[in-house]
Amino acid sequence: MRDELPTVHMVVKNEDRFIWYALSSVLPFADTVLITDTGSTDKTVSIINSIHSSKIKFEQKQISHASDVSRVRQKQIDETTGEWIWIVDGDEVYPRKLCEEIVDVINKRGGRLEGIVIKRIELLGDIYHRQDESVGAYELFGKKGHFAIRLLNKRTIPRLHIEGIYPLEGYYDGNGVEVIGKKANRYYWSKENLFHCVYLKRSTQGGKLQDTFNRNKYKIEKGEPLPQGAIIPEVFFAKHPPFVPTVTNRRSRIFELIASLITPVRQFKRRVFP
Repeated sequence: MRDELPTVHMVVKNEDRFIWYALSSVLPFADTVLITDTGSTDKTVSIINSIHSSKIKFEQKQISHASDVSRVRQKQIDETTGEWIWIVDGDEVYPRKLCEEIVDVINKRGGRLEGIVIKRIELLGDIYHRQDESVGAYELFGKKGHFAIRLLNKRTIPRLHIEGIYPLEGYYDGNGVEVIGKKANRYYWSKENLFHCVYLKRSTQGGKLQDTFNRNKYKIEKGEPLPQGAIIPEVFFAKHPPFVPTVTNRRSRIFELIASLITPVRQFKRRVFP
């Protein structure tokens, strides 16, 4: 019997440093990949077009307001014919083991679940360092840490839809109940972590782009080395086209110097203003 595979939803803009890795990491485990580019001016579009797969359904849509992002996400929900949607950002890269875990859960337990929560490693400076787990943590279903709901089941969440304006939009059921307010036992928590590149430079045009919504998170800080046993996504080291940026280089000496000066100040502020 063929495994059921989810439909990937991606909304991207100026993600050319990591889009190849993000897309390549999930493509083998997706039934369909719906990608909308909202006006990239770097190499994002050409990189997506270089990946030849019948699974990919790619469109370009110029948007002018953050609310347009929510409308794009709603359109992707409406176009999804399968049960499971998989929300993947252009800065989220998955290890193969995590993708296998997701597909296994969907096929063995998916009928009883509303969604899957994915743990995240928040990268700092390079792919070998992360943000401390206590910094910028989320709260979900009574737990606190770095994670997010990344897969949702359209069958067990009737009339799934988007409400709100990006980046504060949410996924709701037909009764107006947001998924983060539902019962915790209907959600599976992943054992493995995706690698989140939100604090790295996501575009060759720079870390912060004024014309890209919510692109203000590039961060210089010491952080800490990856925990022992962390599975780095294999795709980071895969052979890639020459026009795809290499992201395996370690942090520069200049980064380390600036981070050593900035980090104590930020740590002090966090203690004083928790």
